[in-house]
Amino acid sequence: MNTNKLKLSLILLMITVPISLATMVYHFSGTDADFGSTSRGTLVLPVIDITELKLLDAEGKPAYLSFEELTANVSPDDYDPRPWQLLYLGSENCDAVCQERLYFVRQLHIRLSGEAKRVQRAYVVVGGEAVDAATLAYLQQEQADMRILHVDPATLAAALQRSVEPGVDPAASHYIYVMDPVGNIMLYFTPVNDAEAILKDVDKLLDQSSLG
Repeated sequence: MNTNKLKLSLILLMITVPISLATMVYHFSGTDADFGSTSRGTLVLPVIDITELKLLDAEGKPAYLSFEELTANVSPDDYDPRPWQLLYLGSENCDAVCQERLYFVRQLHIRLSGEAKRVQRAYVVVGGEAVDAATLAYLQQEQADMRILHVDPATLAAALQRSVEPGVDPAASHYIYVMDPVGNIMLYFTPVNDAEAILKDVDKLLDQSSLG
């Protein structure tokens, strides 16, 4: 094994171990009352690779590469981990309830303070070619740092069906999914989870992992 391959292997080990530990601490911690409450997020086990969702950006290009594609032909010295992702499932029409929830998600992002740069938010439009004019204006004015992505409803449903109870539609309920820097969807929040609960959970994950 040459030096570059050895260094890359070490980087991969450094990546997977902290994130795995973060997930385990999140799931099994019995010392933090917040993690024992019913308001915390739900782990996705097994995790779902982000490429299964086939998310597209505004130009119709894949929004996320697989970790293998991301690191192919990249020198270990040049590897720059992508941020953690908060993926908000919405529609082409973000109504008042949607806007209120997005407001709280933006506020919790701000409250991460120095850790905020390690997290990126995305509004995932489920179905439809584009958001309507009112929704686009809202996102541009109030959520300027939030990416707008698109996904086919059937593809999304197939990818997420094993993460939720039968008969539950994550898109209709505006679930928020968490993706780690490697590309694993490993946690989600429902409307039951308020901004404070989401903040505590995300802050805990960032504290347990130095990646991203």
